[in-house]
Amino acid sequence: MTHGRHAIILHGLGMNRLSMSGVARHLSKNGWQVHNISYPSLNKGFEEIVTDHIVPVVDAIPADSVDFVGHSMGGLLIRLYALRHGAMRIHRAVMMGTPNHGSQVADVMRGYAAFQWFTGAAGQALTTATEGIHAQLPPVNFDCGVIAGDSGFLNLGTTYLADIPRPNDGIVSVESTRVAGMKDHIVVSAEHSQMVLSPTVWQLTAKFLSDGKF
Repeated sequence: MTHGRHAIILHGLGMNRLSMSGVARHLSKNGWQVHNISYPSLNKGFEEIVTDHIVPVVDAIPADSVDFVGHSMGGLLIRLYALRHGAMRIHRAVMMGTPNHGSQVADVMRGYAAFQWFTGAAGQALTTATEGIHAQLPPVNFDCGVIAGDSGFLNLGTTYLADIPRPNDGIVSVESTRVAGMKDHIVVSAEHSQMVLSPTVWQLTAKFLSDGKF
């Protein structure tokens, strides 16, 4: 195999590949072969998603290494893939608004039956508690850049309800996006779910995947 510019793009909880179409188009225009996939985040847990939906895509790519882009939950899936299957195939990765230390929103909402029913096992695993997925994941051992948002205006109710440390993007605090072993970290003026629509975020993503820094 030879290294080609392939990028696997992973959306966040309750979303699908359409939510990542902006960054997918940007990377495609700049030379990447893009694999923007959907996975049933509300019906399967983290382990199942990695095994059933990510591993087959990676294995089918005819290149020595691939890039990854993950929004929110998608970033944690990248880390879990690296833990379970090794980081040898990961060239570089960008995480956007990923709760690398969990989310206080999940802490507050996990006790509500409606939240449990709607978000399933994956939603429950996003807590900051020791049973959260973040507690199972070691420091990253691949080139990783993290983009955090600090504009939680659209989610003021959630911010106050969950007492999310400031600055935050309305769902995830800037501090929670940091992860041991990351190569670079940058904060942009963006709300959690809206950051994937930002051309600035798209450009930063392409820059890190190309240069290893923002």
